Amino acid sequence: MIYDFLSLFLIFILYSMLGYLAEIVFCSLVSKKFVYDRGFLIGPYLPIYGTGAILITLFLGKYHGDYITLFIMSAFYCSALEYLTSLVMEKIFHLRWWDYSEKKFNVNGRVCLENSLLFGIGGLVIVQFIDPIILNFVYGLPDITLYILSISLLFIYFTDVFFTLKIMFGLKKNVGRMEGKDATDQIKKEVKMYLSKHNYLTTRLIRSFPNMEKLNGIEFTKFSSALNSVKSELEKLKKDRRRQKK
Repeated sequence: MIYDFLSLFLIFILYSMLGYLAEIVFCSLVSKKFVYDRGFLIGPYLPIYGTGAILITLFLGKYHGDYITLFIMSAFYCSALEYLTSLVMEKIFHLRWWDYSEKKFNVNGRVCLENSLLFGIGGLVIVQFIDPIILNFVYGLPDITLYILSISLLFIYFTDVFFTLKIMFGLKKNVGRMEGKDATDQIKKEVKMYLSKHNYLTTRLIRSFPNMEKLNGIEFTKFSSALNSVKSELEKLKKDRRRQKK
């Protein structure tokens, strides 16, 4: 039982990391500049890709060689997962993490035809080409190696999840009470306090989701603008201190 769980978790992490790399490459090509911050976690993995790959591996592996069924089912499974993830995260954080409303053939801005087609192709590639490599690697590991590797990654992953959620709820708590107010100055103060504790983690979260729309009713762009303003002020202070030392 524990062996199966650790094996699945290792497969999940490997696919999450592959998804992270794929997003970096795709987003860098689209934006024509190197993009390295993807997802809301700190580490180099995207859980939604790992989860989608696990679903495809467990439920669609039997369709190996049936390209049409694989394509359609992969597109359906992963689109449903993306829609559900968007809905749940918005309910929890009152924040839209991504929005495809401007894309053609979208469903409530949560999923779109373009992504669904990519998911279908991805499912084909996973079952036909990547699964054999990853499954052979994971199930070919000696038990002791599997236990040490999986448990270590498990600890790192859930520590990452814990601290990231703590920061996200901290952001929500800090600015949520200002709903419906023009509170730019107050937001700046809150951001400055938060930056002093979580500078890297907070700014990374914002870079990862530049199109986030609302946080508890406040335009997130206002919050992001306030954060950037504070960052500029902090940089000026650092430069002034360096000059004084000279």
